[in-house]
Amino acid sequence: MKLLQVFILIFSVLPLNTAHANDQLRQGIESWTGGYPAVVKSELILNKEILSNFYTQRNFKSAWFNREVLSSGGRALLKTINDIEREGLLPDDYHSRQILPLLTADLAAVDIASFDLLLSDAFLSLASHLQSGKVDPLTLSTEWEANRRHSDLQLLLQRVVDGSDVATALDSLRPKQSRYYRLKIALAKVEGLSNAPWQQKLAETPAIKLKAIDSRVTIIADRLRVWGDLPAFTLNNTLADSPDVYTDVVAQAVVVFQRRHGLDADGVIGRETIKALNISPKERAKQIVVNMERWRWLAQDLGDKHLLVNIAAFELKIIDNNETVLVKPVVVGRNYRKTPVFSNKIRYLVLNPTWTVPFKLAVEDKLAEIQKDPGYLNRLGMRVYRGDSTSPIDPFSIHWNEITKRNFPFRLVQGPGPQNALGQVKFMFPNPHDVYLHDTPSRELFKKAERAFSSGCIRVSDPLELAEYLLRDQGWDNSKIAAVIAKGETTTVSLKTPLPIHIEYWTGWVDREGILNFRNDIYERDQPLWQALNKPLSRVEL
Repeated sequence: MKLLQVFILIFSVLPLNTAHANDQLRQGIESWTGGYPAVVKSELILNKEILSNFYTQRNFKSAWFNREVLSSGGRALLKTINDIEREGLLPDDYHSRQILPLLTADLAAVDIASFDLLLSDAFLSLASHLQSGKVDPLTLSTEWEANRRHSDLQLLLQRVVDGSDVATALDSLRPKQSRYYRLKIALAKVEGLSNAPWQQKLAETPAIKLKAIDSRVTIIADRLRVWGDLPAFTLNNTLADSPDVYTDVVAQAVVVFQRRHGLDADGVIGRETIKALNISPKERAKQIVVNMERWRWLAQDLGDKHLLVNIAAFELKIIDNNETVLVKPVVVGRNYRKTPVFSNKIRYLVLNPTWTVPFKLAVEDKLAEIQKDPGYLNRLGMRVYRGDSTSPIDPFSIHWNEITKRNFPFRLVQGPGPQNALGQVKFMFPNPHDVYLHDTPSRELFKKAERAFSSGCIRVSDPLELAEYLLRDQGWDNSKIAAVIAKGETTTVSLKTPLPIHIEYWTGWVDREGILNFRNDIYERDQPLWQALNKPLSRVEL
């Protein structure tokens, strides 16, 4: 007889009343340690080690049943699982097909031991997912460091079984930030729009300008109404003599839409605006779900005061006691040199910094330029060092054509000055990615709506204002910073209180005014996460 069949018999041959449920639980759990599969009613038990310890410590007593009566905690757990799609999670991951019928079943004929195990396993999986996410981000990208939260889930299970409120216990595990709850509310609203007609993909060209006549305007106006950017009472036939005329009223709604999507808010319906208008509420709901999961990857406490970079929004914010006190546009890494996601603390600033060119950048980008013209180094104020030597080498003395990516023995260092790639200041939070915030001489890039142009580091608009903000409590003001920079000497200033920094990737959020924002998935991370979230946990096929 197959192992799985033997195991199923263990959970079926004994009488099904609570008098025998304890022994049934014991036999089943002991079978796991004996090598039998941890399978109950065709469902794989995912937390068998915790459950083995849990039931052994309670002498194999049922946790969710009192005789043939399902406990109030059990009913609360079932209700939570039934509604868990509101969190962007799958009920099936918590044995919903097997255990939800308990709400209406005749429990006198129920296999209490099996259902007790399923309920406990469901609680542990759900608690884990609410606390630290269903998906491990490292399985999707090595450029993503999560601060996943952890706690003693066996102890939490014991407390719930002992009488603690299930809903309260599970709620304590959810992200506490209001931005998570605002997304949850938005998910319900957007899912309510998911049946809106959106099949037709609008042509992305030509652009539609004010007063133009275009057959796409009617559909665009309809979509803007669905999203709430155009008041619902504004009917097509009241906008102009023809509903295909692009009027001022629709243009104002387009500007609102463009702002919510991080586009140039010029009222011109160009390619990027059409692309955003072509994305249906159903697709946007998926975008909200993946961003909710990203919140579950974060630490509970981001710091009363912290700096937050949203890579996908090309934006930096400083949050102080839940108030946004500084907002700056940033430039982030190109798609092939993505800015990584991680948390750290800004520990010091460097005024008039030097720039040591990262090895990868030196061999992949700079070497080809140098081989064409060694004078390239002098023009950019770069010195060449061999290994860790402190004595520079004359670049014209090197046979650059004999140097390859594999035998590159040099270190390139750019001195302070107007051409320095880091500009006048850099903000350091030492990390293995060698990523930091810095100034840039390429100011024109901040005028673009999408700003993925760097080699991984984050370039900040108005960096001296950020420096003054970080140093003001240490007696520095704009004039003192300017005086140091004017000297041209490299100067390091440590922060007395390091500032937490969180470099994140949000493609959807709701701001404090309740406005739902979306951004392009510049690193194409949303779809793989959506697929992982919707992949059922391991299930046994009989």
